[in-house]
Amino acid sequence: MTVHSSTFYSVNTLIQYTTSIFLVLFTISNDISSAKICNASSENWQSRIGILISPIISGSMMREIEIYWNNVNIEPEDKISLYAEDSNGLRREIYTVAPNDSSGIQKTGVLAEFVPSANLSFVSKCLKYGTIWKTKGGDVKKMHCLKTYPTWMKDMKDILGPLRVKDIFLPGTHDSAAYDVNGTIISIISKFAVTQDLDILGQLIHGVRYLDIRLGHYPDNSEIWWTIHGPFYRSVPLKTVADHVKNFLDNTEEIVIMDIREFAVGFNNYSDHLALVSHLEEEFRDYYLRRDNGQGWGITLNEIWSSGKRLIIGYEDSKVVANHASVWPCVTHKWGNVKTVEDLYKYLHKIETNNRDGILRPRSAMAELTPDFKDIISNRLGDLRDMADRVNLNVTNWYSTIWQYTANIVATDFVRDTDIVRVAIKSNKNRYLYCKDKDRLI
Repeated sequence: MTVHSSTFYSVNTLIQYTTSIFLVLFTISNDISSAKICNASSENWQSRIGILISPIISGSMMREIEIYWNNVNIEPEDKISLYAEDSNGLRREIYTVAPNDSSGIQKTGVLAEFVPSANLSFVSKCLKYGTIWKTKGGDVKKMHCLKTYPTWMKDMKDILGPLRVKDIFLPGTHDSAAYDVNGTIISIISKFAVTQDLDILGQLIHGVRYLDIRLGHYPDNSEIWWTIHGPFYRSVPLKTVADHVKNFLDNTEEIVIMDIREFAVGFNNYSDHLALVSHLEEEFRDYYLRRDNGQGWGITLNEIWSSGKRLIIGYEDSKVVANHASVWPCVTHKWGNVKTVEDLYKYLHKIETNNRDGILRPRSAMAELTPDFKDIISNRLGDLRDMADRVNLNVTNWYSTIWQYTANIVATDFVRDTDIVRVAIKSNKNRYLYCKDKDRLI
């Protein structure tokens, strides 16, 4: 059986050795920023099987299905299979693996059929493929289908409604608009600029609720506002992003945070920012929540829902934010600027155990590796797809176990190569079940 990455097992070994001590500390001081104590015993860890869509492009191979399992009690002769379901609901097992460890991953060689976002529904649905874990005798222990989550926040309104954004686990994407849905944009720049394989509508329907949008200003073009990744890569017009966000908000009752950042091209004067803010106010005039609601980031989700405005626009310029109630201070990005999975674990562990008591602004763990110029020239770390392939399963497993009670926003590259949406949904439920307000215990 092949494994996804030797790093996954070395870091998991580290986690296993530190878990018993760490959990004791968790039950005493976990989630200090939310003034809660969580019963974070390993019995509450998420045992799961699932499907990942690999970001790797090799020849004609794109969207290869990988099946993974984590924290499961594998018994001799258990098998985990990938199945495909036809239009009549008939399931056919098309790949099977016999696991020899409680956690692992297996490439299947099967390509997932691509469903354009325009063909996706605003109702949660399975997308043909699934995993099933069976005993030697054929009894089903666990199963899961590859599915969309377009309404997961509203579906959990009773749990999430009284909470603030900083108190919940939200799935996000890094450089959300730097996408290539077909895998056809291949150049030295795109290899280190493309970060997603779903467009914005697709990301939202799959469950993402935090969008990291980098913008450039091109005054000589017919479309003057473009999404970018750095100064050398231009992706899609802001208009495309806006249409996707509005379409999603029109068809759901979800809450979306969209940060506007970077401004690496064409923002030479403050007037350029004023022009962009004016454009955002016009484009999203029926959707954005004003910051002068009396509570700022202290607002609860129920209060956001009651306002009828479910889009929060962050803006990475303090002067603009101070002078325009239409935009909010951006979510705080937590960047490790690291090059190995081990160093990413250490950095994320640091921020996830940091005392944030009294801080209302949400924070995003930017859960990806960061190459420097020498790395890009030498290709020492591979491209962004390679780096995501090394990192994403680890991030999924870390946040489904040791950090499920502390996570706020977690932003990833190639989000379908993670299971972070499912992890966030289950973690929010676990917080409701296993976390108690400190003052209630006095």
